[in-house]
Amino acid sequence: MKRYIFIIFLSISLPIQAKNMQAKDTIFYVFDPMCGWCFGFSGVIKQAAKDYQNDFEFVAISGGMVVGEREGPIGDFADYILGAYKRVEETAGVKFGEPYLDQLKTKTLYSSSVVPSIALAVFREFLPTRTVEFAGSLQDALFEQGKDLREDSVYLEMIKPYGINPQLFLEKLHLASYKEKAFAGFQQSANFGVQGFPAILALHQGKYYNLANGYTDKKQLYAVLDKLKKM
Repeated sequence: MKRYIFIIFLSISLPIQAKNMQAKDTIFYVFDPMCGWCFGFSGVIKQAAKDYQNDFEFVAISGGMVVGEREGPIGDFADYILGAYKRVEETAGVKFGEPYLDQLKTKTLYSSSVVPSIALAVFREFLPTRTVEFAGSLQDALFEQGKDLREDSVYLEMIKPYGINPQLFLEKLHLASYKEKAFAGFQQSANFGVQGFPAILALHQGKYYNLANGYTDKKQLYAVLDKLKKM
């Protein structure tokens, strides 16, 4: 839930190389399903993906904020979130749902980035141009509805608006190969040098640029995207 507000526009050196020059620049939205500030930023990046769809390809990457030893019942960390979520609401204009807040108060929330990140990897194969939208669906399910993102039933409901074959989606969700894809996304986030979420990066003419770190409002983000368009 930590908040950062600053924007930089510098070329950065990364071990990831573009395979082919693309007709459009790529905007990478690096988020995490468990990140409250990403929930706050979700509306901004989803609108940007619509408004700049003719200029950029938008790709969502799950960064792996809560994996390994960090996974498990929320415990006393719930107290920190309960003391901080109002700042997200006030800054971003979002509303955390009572089902989610109730789980924080009772400290029963289970926190893990793994299964929703696998779901994103599966979704990408069905609708690769709508991953930013699906990232928002993941966060709405958690932060508004208090859903357990480990449960198959959550995804069956979540994918209905996207017209995805539910049986095929669930089959892929439980394949080891898609877990590997999710963890490859975590590694890509690390290769990008991302240390806080959300983060926005761009691939422009074979070079990577860090556009925004942490919550960024619409005016700031659009100013940077407009600058990128002119480069």
